[in-house]
Amino acid sequence: MKSLVGYRWVMLALAFLITFTEHILLFSYSPLVSQIMLELRLSNVQAFSLFSACFITLTILRIPWGLFCDRVGVRRAAGFAVALMGVGGVLRGFASDYWMLLASQMLLGVGFAAAIPALPKLVGDWFLPEEMGFATGIYVAGFSVGSMIGLGFTPYLLALAGSWRNVFLVYGIWGLILAGVWGIAAREPNISEKMVKSTEAKPRTPLKESFRIVIGMKEIWVLTGLFLCTAGVYDAISTLLPYSLELRGIPSVTAGAVASLLPVGFFVAALVVGKLSDWVGLRKPFILILGTACIPAIFAAGTASSEVLWVATFAVGFCTMGIFSLVLAIPAELPKAASYVGSVVGIVSSFGNISSIILPIATGYLKDITGSFLPAVIMLAVVEGLTVLFGLIMKETRRR
Repeated sequence: MKSLVGYRWVMLALAFLITFTEHILLFSYSPLVSQIMLELRLSNVQAFSLFSACFITLTILRIPWGLFCDRVGVRRAAGFAVALMGVGGVLRGFASDYWMLLASQMLLGVGFAAAIPALPKLVGDWFLPEEMGFATGIYVAGFSVGSMIGLGFTPYLLALAGSWRNVFLVYGIWGLILAGVWGIAAREPNISEKMVKSTEAKPRTPLKESFRIVIGMKEIWVLTGLFLCTAGVYDAISTLLPYSLELRGIPSVTAGAVASLLPVGFFVAALVVGKLSDWVGLRKPFILILGTACIPAIFAAGTASSEVLWVATFAVGFCTMGIFSLVLAIPAELPKAASYVGSVVGIVSSFGNISSIILPIATGYLKDITGSFLPAVIMLAVVEGLTVLFGLIMKETRRR
């Protein structure tokens, strides 16, 4: 039993590395946009649609991946996911035109689709209920660290590697290495040994019935709304910020440093918000406070050019991803969802990631027709404001 208790931290470390790798692969695209646009002769809409391409396959496949994860377990589902992420990352380095790069980005999305459903299930399997907010924050922090590397380190790697293609190859090879590590080290806990609760094995519910049960839970649609607003806004801002700063005459390395404050805020929120929420014993007040504070922060991040820009960028990352961390922790706390955590998160994130397809493309479109990023900034602030409405109608899942 002691070895099992200790091994949960190994599993949590692997979960951290998966989210870390996913966001390196995803956000390394943003600092390379101008070089890719120049070489492949892309419009703003095409450039931003390449970022959104990951979310097309991700949105389509996340529900099947969630159901698959509940059936076969975290080890297999996440193992397939990481392998596909590595392959897609490598193929991006060989893309010779828009369509090849689009296909590679969509393949990345196939791998990304499994990570979110698998990891909340991993936490539910290995950790106690009073630890779930903290454990969720640890693996969610991997998203932020990956974003930091993707946004902040990629310009330096570009200078060393010589081309955006080589940068993609480096990150893709790392994904393949992680797939091998996961295959060797990852494991499932024995049902008889689970530390979370001494539940007995239950017969599997038919797939169709599982899906019907899950979509009938009212709570998941509120979580979907929260996911839609926060994830889409964060992804759109992460895509537009480095490019918009360069257009304002800020050097690319400085623009990357400013943009990296988004994942810095994400990282701090992942470690602080979940733990603090566990300690207080409430989720809802944190969602309301963070959603309200994020509205002016988005506007300042998109318009300021002084020290306020740095503070506001950090605040956007902290507020949006603080809410995101709680959204991923809550499904394991829903009484009806105990056996369907992967499926619940698959549905929430699948529908929620529609905004990660639409908002970056809408951002590029507004820039094309107006010549300014200001209309897009206003749009993103309004969308994030909707989290307050969803927070008001959300039922509290923790009790002090």
